[in-house]
Amino acid sequence: MTMAAILFAAVFLLATAPTAQANPKYSSIVLDMDTGKVLHSSRADKKLYPASLTKMMTLYMAFEAIKTGRLSLDQRLVVSRNASRQPPSKIGLRAGKTITVRDAIQACATKSANDAAVVLAEAIGGSVDNFAAMATARARSLGMSRTTFKNPHGLTQRGQLSTARDMGLLGRRLFIDFPEHYHVFKRKVFKHSGRKFRATNKLLGKYKGADGIKTGYTSASGFNLVASAEQDGRRIVGVVFGGKSSARRNRHMRKLLDKGFKIAPKRRALELASVDYYLESPLPRLSPKRGGSGRAPVPLAIAALARNEKSSVVDRGLAALSSVIVTPAQAAVPTAKSGNYSIQIGAYRKRSLAERRLRAVKKLRQPANLNSAAPIVSVRNSGGRPLYRARFVGLAKAEADRACSRLKAKSVDCFVVIEN
Repeated sequence: MTMAAILFAAVFLLATAPTAQANPKYSSIVLDMDTGKVLHSSRADKKLYPASLTKMMTLYMAFEAIKTGRLSLDQRLVVSRNASRQPPSKIGLRAGKTITVRDAIQACATKSANDAAVVLAEAIGGSVDNFAAMATARARSLGMSRTTFKNPHGLTQRGQLSTARDMGLLGRRLFIDFPEHYHVFKRKVFKHSGRKFRATNKLLGKYKGADGIKTGYTSASGFNLVASAEQDGRRIVGVVFGGKSSARRNRHMRKLLDKGFKIAPKRRALELASVDYYLESPLPRLSPKRGGSGRAPVPLAIAALARNEKSSVVDRGLAALSSVIVTPAQAAVPTAKSGNYSIQIGAYRKRSLAERRLRAVKKLRQPANLNSAAPIVSVRNSGGRPLYRARFVGLAKAEADRACSRLKAKSVDCFVVIEN
């Protein structure tokens, strides 16, 4: 072979080498949103700079603070001098002024505003450093074992690293844990103080079913993206680190999502006969003019109830049935004889996801006292839409605390609530 031929072959091999080999900043993963199954992976555990994907964790922490009552959406937060001095991307917040939690969240999700991210971080953690430590600890508790946060916005800082796998996990948790807030990632335009900011995520409206989640870029990271899309009842989440440009990153993400949808299993309709736990009715009282009786399908619930022979669980199931006639207000969640505390393991926009989560946790080797609790899909209205909460109900406080601690040890996120 001539020298010219050798050189041509070498150039061809380099030109056609896989992206992961040609670009040291590259990694990717695609996950089934429901199951977490890996549909594609390339160097998914390589530690890299996450850039503004970091704001996904900042928003996760904000959503959690809202859920626990530490923040509220309409609460006004004072902009510190530190927040106002953050470099772009930003929305130009001025020191001493205020911004609502709602707007700060949307600014992070849509514009990827660094100043808004710092405002949220200081409100949650008291300082950026303290928030970073809290965010790192929370990430580890979610299973993000290779992620360390040093700031809330993702500007390059030594030691602030993550992986495609960890960011994919976080993308899933944002969708699964906070369906009532997920809509913030869908917005293409955000208005604040008379200014209009367009979404950095250009897949929105350009790829079928795409509705989130977050872009990121620094010179150290390259062009990053976590994208979620739903097609034909299936949802997947893809992650790309280290794109050479936003356009090339987006093209590559489209290919990964296409590949993921081809691999993702088809969903089968959930058959009620397979449900071995009791459901709280989500139905509101129907108007007599529309022929509604206001009653849930009691015989179906009884059929499910009859599948369990344990008297203690049957008692709990009967309590659930007692609330199937729902008033305009939220139906009371059934409580058991042993106590009025519950363990919540997730909240979802789709009942099937809550049911699936309950089944998955029931398959684990659970704490013994959880076996006597009733698995319930509790329903409430959130933002004009039903929110389905997967819960184990009917526990005393000590039982609930102990069971939740043991579930967390098995990487099952949960928290204890008292039923009114």
